[in-house]
Amino acid sequence: MANCPKCGVKLKPTDWRQHCPSCGANIVVYDLQERLMQDADIAEVQYYYFQKRIDRVKASFVGTKLAIIRIFTSLLPIIPLFLPLIRVTFPENVGIPGGKITLYSIINNVGDVDVNEIFSLLSGDMKRDASLFIAAAVMFAVSVVLILVHFILLTLSCSPKGKPRNIIQDVIMLLTSVGAAVCILIMPNAGKLTASLSYGAYIYIFLQIVSAVVDFMCIKQGIPVVHKQCYVGGIPIEEYFELQKTLSPEEIRAEQYKRLTAIQLENEKKIAEDEAKKHHNLSEEAVTSE
Repeated sequence: MANCPKCGVKLKPTDWRQHCPSCGANIVVYDLQERLMQDADIAEVQYYYFQKRIDRVKASFVGTKLAIIRIFTSLLPIIPLFLPLIRVTFPENVGIPGGKITLYSIINNVGDVDVNEIFSLLSGDMKRDASLFIAAAVMFAVSVVLILVHFILLTLSCSPKGKPRNIIQDVIMLLTSVGAAVCILIMPNAGKLTASLSYGAYIYIFLQIVSAVVDFMCIKQGIPVVHKQCYVGGIPIEEYFELQKTLSPEEIRAEQYKRLTAIQLENEKKIAEDEAKKHHNLSEEAVTSE
């Protein structure tokens, strides 16, 4: 349960009345202004930390021209996925039609794939071919998933661990993309299971390289993060944190009231000037119309 704001006595569940059973103070309205100010201080400090995250996300996407370009280059490798990636011949018992393979054909035929038959090839006379093909398929799948993961995590590229995270993702995407292509290239072209690269695979690797290069350039250049100025009781929050080290809460509160009063007077002055200007313009219009 809560404590009395005046005497500090711990209130029991039966102390539901408005007045404290110990000192008789009105619990609801006692020192209400100060309690509201304390809540406002807490809310404004929390908003400051939230705003810092928003500013970092904004800078990650549009902080520089290169960061804006990175948005598009990070998604470009998706385009070749709809082009022929490889030409493949499968054994009849696998249940997958051969020919040119695209992302669409993979999705369209995934329900017809007999996984057990594919892994059974690892124990037969096509063990080497099947191992290379499965390795290529796994690495290719990892590279495709990382395209989406990398794009999502661009929002955190200005966070403390954003740079090493992006570098690791770029390296893994390049290694898996190139590794999958190498596995296909070293597969023999004779036998029941054969595969060869098509033009979509080369475009896919090229765009992965472009994406990584732009990301590395963006990391090297750096992205300045411009933080929105936040206030606590009319005091800039950086100054507020410094005042907490040297002043008592009462002295800080007095300074806040001083600043808030000055802000209120300035706003009232501006409103009065705007009203006077408005009336002056109306008077001139009335004279002109006569």
